[in-house]
Amino acid sequence: MSYGGVQFRIMKTALSTVGVAVNPHLFRTCAASTAATRAGSNPHLATALLHHTDPAVTNQHYNRASSMTAASSLREVMQKYAKNET
Repeated sequence: MSYGGVQFRIMKTALSTVGVAVNPHLFRTCAASTAATRAGSNPHLATALLHHTDPAVTNQHYNRASSMTAASSLREVMQKYAKNET
C-alpha cells in the first residue's frame, strides 16, 4: 500500500470512528501520548511502538501526557471541592 493509501485509510477510519479526519503524523502523536497517559510507568512503550530513535521525541509526548494527567487530577479535586461548598 502506498503512503497515500495508508494516509487515506487512517484519515477515513478516524473520521468514521471519532468524527475527525486525523493525518498519519497526528495519529502517531496521539498514539505516543496515549501510551504515555495509559502506561506512564513504561516510558519506552511509545519508543518501541513508533520506532523513535531520538529520546527527545518520546519525552515530548510523556511531558504532554504528564501535564494532561495533572490537569485532570486538579479538575477532579476542584469539582469535589465545589460540591462540598454548595
